[in-house]
Amino acid sequence: METTRTQRTSLGEALDRIQAAFLELSPLREISDIAETALGWELDMMSSEAAFIRVPDVDLLSTRTANGPGTLGDDKVRSLLRQAADLTLGERDGSAPEHAGHACIHALQAGGRTFGLTGVMREKPYNGIEQSMFAILAAQIASVMEVARLKHHQGQTSNVLTTLRAELERTEHERELNAERAQSAQRVERAHELAVAALVAVSVHARSGHDLDDFYRRLTRSVAELVDANKVLFWQIRDGQVLAAMPGAHGVDDDFVARLEVARCAPDRDDLASQVVFHDYVFRASRTDESKDFRYVLDALGVKDAISVPWRAGDERLGLVAAYDSNRPEGFTREDTWVLQKAALAAGLVWQLKYAEADLQKTIDRLEKVDAARQLLLKNVATAVDKAGKRFASDLHDDALQKLTGLSLHLERLKHLDGRDGETLKSIQDLLVQTEEALRRLLFEVRPPALDDPGGLNESIRERLAMLRSLTGAIVELDLDLPDELPYHLKSTVFRQVAEAVTNIEKHARAGRVKISLQLVDGAIHGMVEDDGTGFVVSERNNLPGHLGLLSLKERAILAGGWYKIDSQPGVGTRIEFGLPVA
Repeated sequence: METTRTQRTSLGEALDRIQAAFLELSPLREISDIAETALGWELDMMSSEAAFIRVPDVDLLSTRTANGPGTLGDDKVRSLLRQAADLTLGERDGSAPEHAGHACIHALQAGGRTFGLTGVMREKPYNGIEQSMFAILAAQIASVMEVARLKHHQGQTSNVLTTLRAELERTEHERELNAERAQSAQRVERAHELAVAALVAVSVHARSGHDLDDFYRRLTRSVAELVDANKVLFWQIRDGQVLAAMPGAHGVDDDFVARLEVARCAPDRDDLASQVVFHDYVFRASRTDESKDFRYVLDALGVKDAISVPWRAGDERLGLVAAYDSNRPEGFTREDTWVLQKAALAAGLVWQLKYAEADLQKTIDRLEKVDAARQLLLKNVATAVDKAGKRFASDLHDDALQKLTGLSLHLERLKHLDGRDGETLKSIQDLLVQTEEALRRLLFEVRPPALDDPGGLNESIRERLAMLRSLTGAIVELDLDLPDELPYHLKSTVFRQVAEAVTNIEKHARAGRVKISLQLVDGAIHGMVEDDGTGFVVSERNNLPGHLGLLSLKERAILAGGWYKIDSQPGVGTRIEFGLPVA
């Protein structure tokens, strides 16, 4: 009896060490790293002189002696490797280790697939407990390697997350129920299928374009089919303190809803709902359970069994998802719990996505309103500027220019009447002519007479460039390709952008060549004015006298919902670009 007790203690300690080995191996992602780490555990746990792991699929053969990693040099160790080489993977089912001499060899098998061998060797034989320990350890190593292989081949997808989690759950289940290992493996495989099906259901319903209520209605129906339940229900936290059932759940009728009560739920509470929601407690109860602890929950709901898991989105706790009244005689299983967990996790992400989309749509709506207001403001500003310019042009033409013309005629008569001051009068007359020309140019820029006419924008731009040539003698290249049907406020904005840039060239650039381009590109007018003049430091342009027009270029483009860019350096000229949306 004492020997049996000692063996049980040794086996328990061995299982704990196997669990520790699994925890160390699980984070590793490369099969070579897993093999190197596993060899250390095999040598230590099996009190062996040498160990090897062979995985032909990845051309891996890792060996280690008790003195450290490296090529096996001992003849006895080499004999172990020869024994392993003689084994054909297809001839081993991995159910029991090979005991040849003082070697213990076991197949690496996971997911119904044998993909390698591992073995240890020492001077004295291995007993039955050690062989069982090694079989379990080999299974753990195989499962970790299989998870790494799936991670490598499948990438960062939801199926990989499902597989990794299921592998961890399967490992835990195997530790707890080692005596029923074969049956557990079948249950885990079924859990894989159900978990994947749950994620697929979430994905399909999330992409269907329905609102959240319809999404959860469809999802609860799919989950009910997967776990074979009569009822599946999402409970949502409201106002941060209470838990209430969401409408439209599968299998929930008016009588059932009438039995549901809003439950208090908070992180600092120790009731069942709070434990599930805030502390990741997985609840499962049935009337057939020996324990009567949760019978009151089943009585309150009027169901024979129930399971529930937390429903969350990242760190945000949304509530819980529950299934009631299993259609299977044995009731709900651990696999059903896994299905609910996957569905709850994915549903939480969909919840976040849907609300993010709603917030984005609100932002888009606000931006559209702002853009509409901006366009209205632009039209109003353009209209106000045009009216003011028209009034200014009319007053300038009817008053100041008429008076300057009359004054010029009077001076002409004075020059013929009295020739003594002829030179002075001529200078005055020339100055008046220059003033009149400047005023007429200003009058043109303020209100181009042809801008309202079909093709008026092109004509006005060409006429303004003719003024540039006459004043500066610069060679002007023009690439003009704009439609005639532009709205007036946009034609006015384009002309003023070009006129402002040209005026800057006339006043400051002393340019010999000017290139201007106006094109319609991807629903927007792209303008470019480039000269080879004196240039300036762009960062200092606001401090340069006479350069306030450049600021108005920028402000006018931004007001129109477009953009503005200026490049210039002293001595190499200036390049001004702007974009104005047509729509």
